[in-house]
Amino acid sequence: MIISFEGPRFFAPEDEEQFFGWLYSLPEYKNIRGRGTTLDLDLAYPVSADTVRQLLVVFHRWCLDPTPLHHLRSPETDSFVLWDTSLREAPPGA
Repeated sequence: MIISFEGPRFFAPEDEEQFFGWLYSLPEYKNIRGRGTTLDLDLAYPVSADTVRQLLVVFHRWCLDPTPLHHLRSPETDSFVLWDTSLREAPPGA
């Protein structure tokens, strides 16, 4: 399964290392490729609820538009608070 999204802006090499390190650590991670500023994240299917949660956190932490993740929303992941949280505000403990 490929998830295409606009990549973040990095302000230090460590920032970039943290971002990609988190993606590489996802249980279903297979590969990631860049095309200009667009990243194509390849994940094994099915994608676990834990991976969906981690992707939501990564997208919010780096202020990425979560729209490319919406097809991963399911009854099992629907209760995750970050689905409906603005990029500008995250609830305590999210």
